[in-house]
Amino acid sequence: MNIETMTSSEINEFFKNQTVFLLGGTGFLGKIVIEKLLRLDQIAKIYILVRPKKGKSVDERFCELFNFPCFERLKNKNPQFGKKIALVSGDCEQPNLGISQETEDVLIAETSIVIHAAANVKFDQPLRTATYINVRSTQDCIHLAKKMPNLKAFIYVSTAYSNCPYFDIDETFYEPAMTPKNLLSVVDSLDDKTLDKVTPGLMGKWPNSYVFTKTIAEDLIKSEEKNLPIAIVRPAVIMSSVKEPMPGWIDSFYGITGVTVAIALGVVRSLYCQKNATVHLVPCDYVCNIILASAWHVGQQKSRTLTIYNYVGSNTNAVTWQKYNDLIERCAWDYPTTKAVWYYGFAFTDNKFYHDLQTFLFHTVVFSLVDFILQCMGKKPIAVQNIKRLDLALNLVTYFTINSFSFKHDNVDKLWKQMNDQDKNLYSFDMSTLDWSSYIRSFVIGGRVYLLKDPLETIPEGHKKVQFLAVAYYFTMGVLICLIYFFIKFVLKLVL
Repeated sequence: MNIETMTSSEINEFFKNQTVFLLGGTGFLGKIVIEKLLRLDQIAKIYILVRPKKGKSVDERFCELFNFPCFERLKNKNPQFGKKIALVSGDCEQPNLGISQETEDVLIAETSIVIHAAANVKFDQPLRTATYINVRSTQDCIHLAKKMPNLKAFIYVSTAYSNCPYFDIDETFYEPAMTPKNLLSVVDSLDDKTLDKVTPGLMGKWPNSYVFTKTIAEDLIKSEEKNLPIAIVRPAVIMSSVKEPMPGWIDSFYGITGVTVAIALGVVRSLYCQKNATVHLVPCDYVCNIILASAWHVGQQKSRTLTIYNYVGSNTNAVTWQKYNDLIERCAWDYPTTKAVWYYGFAFTDNKFYHDLQTFLFHTVVFSLVDFILQCMGKKPIAVQNIKRLDLALNLVTYFTINSFSFKHDNVDKLWKQMNDQDKNLYSFDMSTLDWSSYIRSFVIGGRVYLLKDPLETIPEGHKKVQFLAVAYYFTMGVLICLIYFFIKFVLKLVL
């Protein structure tokens, strides 16, 4: 079955002749939403907010946006899809979304569905940047939406970890560390240096500026519950696609994906986590489907009741960190990349001492040795600098790997039950029957092909490189053991 030919889909019917204003359309999830919407023959138009770039025309920006493999299926089936796209020059980091009055008037007159999926997901971003993109843009988008006479649904895409200090997270609102008004006032009144100093105190229990500002943005949404047809979708860790637009599609290095790629390259040797805790992974196309399904559900409601959807997977078909490690390892030897820099060897561990020892030996010591070799060859030493940057990134995700989170998702289950069979087929997001082994395999392949740009045809070369790196690895380990032995012997001689 395909979307274009289905006539009994209630969700398809909802989107018939609708105009969508999408924020975050140039991001990983945004591309999937665009691709799916454009395969709905009924959709009238999609306005996509894009940052202006000097020296690039609208046509060049259009080609830049749609020059990704995820759009190939769409281009083949509907070469005229561009007629339903309008790029809106704007910037979520700027006041009023950085859009002109003329553009605002057009959006107000034509938009019937707003999907706010824009966010800066970097954990180490400055609080000012996070506040402007994640909080002020939401405020400005709400103000714009309230002027839209034809608005049927406003979907705000948050994160399942917006209220992570609570660990047991329900589909409800939680008290933020401060109000949106107070945060914006503080950010606007302080210079960068002062703001950086007070940021830890402002965030309190929240581990980073991303989740901190997302929970405050949710508080903005809460205040408009009676004024807008609105819902919040909170996805967990977004991974590659299950099947749409193709299996394994991914173009983002963030989160566990970046860690997994670093593992495949042989760089990361250890991750500190609760091995038996559930890791809440969700496919990007399933996230897209629940966003569109939630818009349909909001549009069907006669009374305005704000619903929150914790989209975190299935309790009956969950995967732990240890199981994820086992599944990744099964695939690692089948699809070795030619871009590997070191021999594969990795383990999730809940032993902090073992993790620190692994990090010291295989990151600090080994990469210092690499820099020494580079210097001897007359080249610039960059290994230690890069591994420090990676270690910092790993430390930023440690909060989420060492803690165990439990989510309620009753609203997600109810939404699924309310969908008819056609919509369940076209807009699937039920993970209770997901084959994790098959899915992780497609994720590994997708990471190799789409992120590392390493086609499957190079697998034989990858195997050869693994063999070479294995020899280098065991030789290096032998040298390290000898050095440690003689160092200990030398120390004992001094002491005794």
